[in-house]
Amino acid sequence: MTRPNVLLIYTDQQRWDALGAVGNPFVKTPNLDRLAAQGTLFDHCFANTPVCMPSRMSMLSGQYGSALGITFNGVEMPQDMPCIQNFLNPYGYNTANIGKLHFKNHASPFRDHRDPYPTYGFKKAIISDEPGCYDDPYLKWVEERDSSAVADCQVDTPPAWTGKAIQVHPRDTHQPYAFQGPDHLTHSAFVADETISFLEKQGSAPFFCIAGFYAPHCPLNPPQRFVDLYDPSALPLPQRNPGENFQDVDDAQWRKVKAYYYALMTHVDEEVGRILDALDASGKANETLVLFTSDHGENLGDHGLIQKSQSYDSSARVPLILRYPDKIAPQGIRPEIVEAVDLVPSILDWCGIQAPPFLHGQSLRPLLENRPYAPREEALIEYGDPRGRHYQAIRSKQFLYQLDSDEKELLFDMERDPNQLSDVAADPQYAEALSHCRKRLAQRALQAIRRDRQRTGRY
Repeated sequence: MTRPNVLLIYTDQQRWDALGAVGNPFVKTPNLDRLAAQGTLFDHCFANTPVCMPSRMSMLSGQYGSALGITFNGVEMPQDMPCIQNFLNPYGYNTANIGKLHFKNHASPFRDHRDPYPTYGFKKAIISDEPGCYDDPYLKWVEERDSSAVADCQVDTPPAWTGKAIQVHPRDTHQPYAFQGPDHLTHSAFVADETISFLEKQGSAPFFCIAGFYAPHCPLNPPQRFVDLYDPSALPLPQRNPGENFQDVDDAQWRKVKAYYYALMTHVDEEVGRILDALDASGKANETLVLFTSDHGENLGDHGLIQKSQSYDSSARVPLILRYPDKIAPQGIRPEIVEAVDLVPSILDWCGIQAPPFLHGQSLRPLLENRPYAPREEALIEYGDPRGRHYQAIRSKQFLYQLDSDEKELLFDMERDPNQLSDVAADPQYAEALSHCRKRLAQRALQAIRRDRQRTGRY
């Protein structure tokens, strides 16, 4: 058989609705909208652990974070944990990760970003997990193109960094600014350039390539020409209850934040367009499965919050587009609930490779080929320190239910409250729904246990 190529375009901190194709009239994403029109867009896809490290580890391994024992940042991926690249390598795939991977801690003590990054089984790994705060492949790439622009392309190191600090440009969501370096030297341009270089060098062997964009994760620093596309005063305010403003940001600043976030997304869209054009030019587009998704969302002021980690749609719901011209007819927007762990078994299915039995996800191929498919009733979302505060949640079409380790419950009725602002867990009218959600969460939690360890004896 001829196995397909696979191109996984992976953004960071992109809300599900930061995409024109889902009906957002404000954000400009023409290339991604074109990709969605040529393929299938799932508008109810959810990150299983909505924060960077565990979300990426969960998605690329096809296992829930609780099974990996990783449901919060700061725990590095074991190098022997099998992931999608390990499943594809034996079948002759050229596997690559370009840009962000985030299997290792950025700011751990003694970390030197000049050291080689573990390959984690990728045959090619050009890893840059942050856009300009470490001496890594991105800043070296900038230096090779314009050594005078390095300082302009840097951003502040995070508070957890223990080495020599960089303090040049802010990195918080609510402190946007225009990128100071040349437009063609952004981190997103770096990811696109290196991905295109990889595509241009491919021969007859199939490839699997992750284009790991850091944007639209903060710092919100798009080039000025993208900022100029947006009028902050025309943008809606965040969805929040009175008093929910934990960053003490006024309305004008929230609109500015959204404008810069959308501008950064438009910049990413342009770089994605360059990658897709290169794929077309290679003559391999028809035989390539292209997937586009993100590791989690961005609250962007909703609920008065910035960044992520909550079970709210603003934090846990992400875009998902699939395009495979030779095999998948365009199907518009699909409403089925999909989880991030479904991507690995889906990729393996289209590649004609048996999925290991310990994976938690289910392939989307039968659904898109009109074959028997058991749709999910809800998505499982979890986050936290197993030795501290931890929550698990389920998100069905109608309800978001969350249970904290301190026994606090939240219940939101999506039909009456699509912005998830009014908790109805204590409302007697929802007693039956609450009981059903409790049962379903217990069942889903049992399904999320680790399943790759086998007995070696009777006792």
